[in-house]
Amino acid sequence: MDAGSLPRLPGTHPKATKPKQIRDAAMKCFAERGIATTSLRGIAETAGVSLCLIEHYFATKSQLIECIDRHVLAILGEALEDISSTSADDGVTDAGRRFAALMGTNPHVMDYIGRALAEGREGSNAIFDGLYGISAQQGATFAAQGLTPPDLDPVWANMLPLILRVGSVMLRPHIDRHLAGSLYAPEQTSRWDAAVTRMIREGQLN
Repeated sequence: MDAGSLPRLPGTHPKATKPKQIRDAAMKCFAERGIATTSLRGIAETAGVSLCLIEHYFATKSQLIECIDRHVLAILGEALEDISSTSADDGVTDAGRRFAALMGTNPHVMDYIGRALAEGREGSNAIFDGLYGISAQQGATFAAQGLTPPDLDPVWANMLPLILRVGSVMLRPHIDRHLAGSLYAPEQTSRWDAAVTRMIREGQLN
């Protein structure tokens, strides 16, 4: 699929001039076509604006990517902050529920995260580290409450839930082929969340 054939974002006016609209169009292009191979010209075509207008707001592609990364981190921070509970069972369930909600409400954000991590850009370290930090904080809370086995490897106890959740996003095109619909469909997201939550709960918690 070439850049010109990508559909415009819903609600994007052909004369759109706002940086937010350019940012969202770019995030969609990057998620679908790859970050390294998507040009500013292709983003302009998708957003329905001129290349000059994009360069007015974002002098370089790197500046546009940095803007998207900040936006993505803000969404993750707002959605996943303060995941803690006096009950490990409730805490794991809460984390899964929030991540599943992100899939349904922000599919382009999730696909962008998957693409950024797969391509291994330097900026993607901040996204991964932010997610790992949330997982580590939850793991530390459970450990302090005596809710995890004493011989549980702390690094992998934090890493594996992240791999199960973020890895599913990175592999979504392949996962979709084995589902009766998209992973982001509500019924499939609910099914996925239940399976991942059960694996974490029964594999890592007392």
